[in-house]
Amino acid sequence: MEKVDEKISYIFADVFNRRAEALLAKTKVGLSQISKEDIQQLVHDFQVYLIELELHNEKLQRSGHALVRSQKRYAKLYDFAPIGYLTLNKEGNIVESNLTIARLLGVARMDLIGRRLGDYINPDDAEIYSAYLDHFNKHLYKQSLELRLKKPNGSLLEVELQGIVNYNNNDETEIWIAIVEANQCKQVRKSIDNLNRQLEKNLDGKSTDMIAMNKELQNHIRELAHSRHELEEREARLNSIFNAAVEGIITIDEGGFIVCANKAVTHIFGYSENEIIGANICKLMPYSANSKNYFPDYLIKNKESFVGQIRELEGKHKNGLKIPIDLSIAEFHIDNKYYFTGIIRDVTERKLKEQRDKEHLNELAHVTRLGLMGEMASGIAHEVNQPITAVANYTQACLHFIKTGNPDVFKLTEAMEKANEQALKAGQIIRRMRDFVRSRKMQRTEVKINALVKETVSLCEAECKQHGITCKLELTDYLPDVFVDSVHIEQVILNLIRNSVEALNTLPKDSQKLLVIQTYLNEENEIEVRIKDNGPGLNDVQKLEIAKPFYTTKESGMGMGLSISRSIVEAHNGVLRFNSKKEKGSTFYFTLPVTKRAS
Repeated sequence: MEKVDEKISYIFADVFNRRAEALLAKTKVGLSQISKEDIQQLVHDFQVYLIELELHNEKLQRSGHALVRSQKRYAKLYDFAPIGYLTLNKEGNIVESNLTIARLLGVARMDLIGRRLGDYINPDDAEIYSAYLDHFNKHLYKQSLELRLKKPNGSLLEVELQGIVNYNNNDETEIWIAIVEANQCKQVRKSIDNLNRQLEKNLDGKSTDMIAMNKELQNHIRELAHSRHELEEREARLNSIFNAAVEGIITIDEGGFIVCANKAVTHIFGYSENEIIGANICKLMPYSANSKNYFPDYLIKNKESFVGQIRELEGKHKNGLKIPIDLSIAEFHIDNKYYFTGIIRDVTERKLKEQRDKEHLNELAHVTRLGLMGEMASGIAHEVNQPITAVANYTQACLHFIKTGNPDVFKLTEAMEKANEQALKAGQIIRRMRDFVRSRKMQRTEVKINALVKETVSLCEAECKQHGITCKLELTDYLPDVFVDSVHIEQVILNLIRNSVEALNTLPKDSQKLLVIQTYLNEENEIEVRIKDNGPGLNDVQKLEIAKPFYTTKESGMGMGLSISRSIVEAHNGVLRFNSKKEKGSTFYFTLPVTKRAS
């Protein structure tokens, strides 16, 4: 910064000098010819130059003061340093000395200046000192020397000299020497030796520790290598299992994008691995056609109902066909990111089998219904014959009223209404029988179980009366509806009633024959229907065999009624059981779950 200020001042001075010379050149012509503006400009430049000089002088003064302070600090450091400093000329005379060396020798510093250092050297060491100085004059590099100084009082002081050659401003050779007491050097060296020994000891200990650590590290490396080998083997086994699994295994992230999938997934959906990885899961399972990311969103919001559960969904094959699948999902997270792994099973064959079983069950049920109607032919004929006979009687009465010539319109109308009522009753019976025996697929609707029981009992009411059987209904009011196929459940009830009727017919004619039908809501919140009789009951052999297909206690039975009834109940997610005691009667009962309508 000071150099810049000096340069600026020089430039101002130069400009001022040239302007002054120019004006002086004009004065040779005549001062009267110098313009007033030039004189003012010259005075202004002169004033600026004076100000620059004053500023420069102030800076020089500050620099001088700083230099003085620096010199004083240097002088203190030089004089009061713990080491003695001397400056010798090439002849060995003392040119400069600090207070420390004067204190060591016990001589005033002013008395040292100009004296030869050799005057203070012990005579026994004078020869090595002389060689020391000659060495400086020849080689001009740093060197050390141990010798003894002789004080004016005659005592000796062991010291170490460390010198170096220097050139002063006049390019004259000088020798700078630092003098340290030998005891102090020995103490320092002893301390250094102790430190070195301690350092070596520490290094030996550290080396031993390092060797042990190295061995431990090598063992750890071998363990890691072994663990890595085991992990690689385990990964290889898992990959082989992963790709050999029959079920599809697929992992998606929180956004629903596929992270990995095994070969079974590509087989199930018809895509290659490259077409699946990175794609959205909705490509394989379009849970909703209205929203591309609906399935992952729904999964994350309702993961409690998905994780650990098996859900039936529809997948989409590459060719566009729908695939029925079972999906079970597990959740895990890595680095605070959630992932879902799904196990996918193609259940197309199972669904086809279930459909075939349902169709087969419908056919068997239809056959058994026809068989039931055949067995109940006499009772049905009696049931239908009653309203038809009534219709014939009422129509004959109407004809009689008409033939009188002046019929009673009121009586004629009453007879016609009763004939119409009986005709409708007959039609109702025939329609119900037709609905019962016709071949049809299972169709579930919400049904009141008590009404269904009453309709079924009406079909065999005539037969019960014919054989002297008392039919008693014990139906619990206000039962919840069940979602069932009414014809199939009616077939089960009718078959169980028919079994009880045939069992009661084996009793003596004068015996009391009682058939009780009950409905109620059990502890498991299921509708339970009981058909109870006081017949002869079942023996131990019959209890074991009665549930098997083609086993029958009837002379002309096929042994399929109870088996098909059980299949129908199980198709409605219920169970069919029985209790029987010999000579006490039998109770057959089945349950139906109370559920809302399912899709």
